[in-house]
This record gives sequence, C-alpha cells and structure tokens, in this order.
Amino acid sequence: MKERITRITERWFLSEEPLFSAFCTHRVTENREMKCCARVGRGVIEINPDLCEDISDKELEERLRVEVIRILLKHPYERQPDGCSNTARALGSNCVIGDSYRFQQLEMEKPADFEFPSNQHFEYYARRIQMLLPKGEQGPSDESDENADIAANWQQDELMAATVNEVIRNVKAWGSLPGHLVEEIIASTKARVDYRKILAGFRATILSEKRKLTRMRPNRRFGFDAMGSRYDFTTRLIIGVDCSGSISKDDLKNFYSTINRFFKYGIKQIDVVQFDTELGEVQTLLKASENIKVTGRGGTCFQPFIDFVAKHPEYDGALIYTDGYASKPRIPVGMCTPLCWVLRSEQELKEHEQWMRESGRVCVIES
Repeated sequence: MKERITRITERWFLSEEPLFSAFCTHRVTENREMKCCARVGRGVIEINPDLCEDISDKELEERLRVEVIRILLKHPYERQPDGCSNTARALGSNCVIGDSYRFQQLEMEKPADFEFPSNQHFEYYARRIQMLLPKGEQGPSDESDENADIAANWQQDELMAATVNEVIRNVKAWGSLPGHLVEEIIASTKARVDYRKILAGFRATILSEKRKLTRMRPNRRFGFDAMGSRYDFTTRLIIGVDCSGSISKDDLKNFYSTINRFFKYGIKQIDVVQFDTELGEVQTLLKASENIKVTGRGGTCFQPFIDFVAKHPEYDGALIYTDGYASKPRIPVGMCTPLCWVLRSEQELKEHEQWMRESGRVCVIES
C-alpha cells in the first residue's frame, strides 16, 4: 500500500501542486478497523489496506484525491455545523465536492441527488441532509455506517486550518482542479470575524476621553510608584440584524452570540435593530443577552437600515448581519459612518463581496 500511495503522490508532485502540498501537511497511517477506504482528520490521512487491496490504482488515487480536497476546503477542521451527525457532515462535504468535480471511478453524492440547489456551502448541505435522516440520527452520534466513519475525526483545529491556508496562499498552479472548486478553496481562506480588528476599523473615536487610574498598570514615567492609566472602549455601535425568512433560528442565535462577545472587549453598550423589509425598534444592550425576541421574518431590504445609520452620525460604526440576498442599497451622500457587512459563509462572501466592498468592509461570521 505504501508503494502505491508513493507512486500517486509522485505524479501529484509533477502536475498537481495543491494536492501534493496539502497531502504533505498530513501523515499517512493504516487503520484496518474503519469502515471506509480512506479518511482524514486530526492531521492524519488514514487508509484501510484491506478495503483498498482489490481496487484499482485509479480508484485509489481518486479516493485519496477526495480526502485531500476535503483538506483544502478545511471541512475536517472548520465550520463543524452544530447538531449535525457524522453522516450528515460527510454527505454535506461530498455534495460540495461532487457539485464541482467529476470522477471517473467514484460515484460522489451531488446536491441534485437530494433535490438541493447547486453552489451552496458545506453547512447548508449538512444541515439540510440532517433533516432528512431518521430521527435516531438527529445528533452528532457515533453511527456505524461508512459515511459516518469518514467524518469521525473531524473537529475544530485552528492550527491545522492555518497551516492549510498557508498552503493555499502559496499555490502557483492549480493543476486539474476545476475553476469553481478553486474559487471555493480560495474563498475559504478569507478572514472570519475578528472582534478586535472590527473595533480597530472604527478607531476614530474608539478611546474614551475619560482616563481611569489603575494600580494594575505602571505609570510610564514613575513605574508602580504612581498609578497608571487605562482607557475603556466607548465606541457607539449600531448593529442591524437581518431577520428575513431566509435566516434560520440557528443563524440568529449565532448572530447574537457574536454580538455578545463585543462586551468582552470593553464595549459598554450596543444598539441593535432587527430588519426585514422594514426597520424594527432599536434596542440598547448593556450586557450579553440570552433571550432575544425575533420579529420580521419577511423579505429583505437593506435601505431602511442604511438610511437610519446615515441620519445618526453619532454612531462610530455599523455592522450588518445578513446572508446578503437582497438588492444593493444606495449609500446616501455624506454618510460617514463606517460599515461592516458580516456574512454567514464563504459561499455568501464569494457571491456578495464585490458589491458590498463598495460601501464597507466584508467578513464571515465564526461558526
């Protein structure tokens, strides 16, 4: 088995730069207990030599190719959808790959097999497939089928994700990978929400004029003999939350969980307003909130929120949590409040980034 894999990777070295580079970030081991031919996770590519013994070199190459593409997409290391079983996650990953890549030896699941639309992201397919599974598989349980085994070792791993991102950024030629899949891989390296960076983006008035003295920080001139200074964030943020029908309850929960994290960085209060085609009532949050009443659930129109921000220049920054599926808003002349569009996935980033960047920054929320 070692010799067969060596021959495959030697060919990749000559003509498949991204596959070879991603393969080299993992070590290869044998696992005769697993029910699938190959799988990836926790920095390891596992091969079952008993199941691979009777398959052709071409099929073995394609099975390895699938797992290495998963590495490039970082499905085993990022974006593990909450409430999804191993089976749903594996099949969701297969839909993304099968939608973009045609294999000669393998029959890979495609979105059309489940009557799903094409060009969606991993989380979308995993969650939709989870809804189709029997009730006994409604959680991330240890199922015993082949698909469940594929995702058995998938878990959040920021170090491995960063390692793969570095490989992707250094790729010069993409070999046989189709353009749509390459776009998906490159989009997956886009930065997710970094709360400190967003606050820094609204830096003009981010520090209060109130100076607080503290013994926990030494004075620059006299050390700990004199009290040092501390400045708290007093930035006024307004956050628009898209509550249209295309946003799920889980999305809204994730949105508000992200908003709550701003309080950890010294923000004293945040104004939040929900919107669909109309603007709701502005709520002022003074602390992290668990119970949020959601209104709206209709269509989506960004213009009411943009017009509201334009009429209230006292805000230092505005964030818009959305899936992006609405008409491009008109930015009023003279509006000076910085905007940051926060999307749910790299797929949405790819679809909407170009027009959103005309009015502000764009990033992807942490899953």
